[in-house]
Amino acid sequence: MPVYEELQQKPGGEMKEATLPLDEDLPGMGQYYCLHCDRYFANVSVRDEHFKTKRHKKRVKQMMGPAPHTQLDADLAAGMGAPDNGLKLMSM
Repeated sequence: MPVYEELQQKPGGEMKEATLPLDEDLPGMGQYYCLHCDRYFANVSVRDEHFKTKRHKKRVKQMMGPAPHTQLDADLAAGMGAPDNGLKLMSM
């Protein structure tokens, strides 16, 4: 699920550590996550420092705006929509 759609479901945008499953392959066992930036952090202090950065604040502002464009929007703008082959005629 894209980040923008997740943010629309969670009004606060922040996830609690208890709700995240443990994952050995992610930094901090997957417990310290920034939903806006879609990033995992090694510990809570690094994540809290990330919340103060310019990049995070810019991303939060961007996510509060209108929905981002999708691949379908890009295809339609380029004229690559569904083909219009006219009426289908039955053969006899």
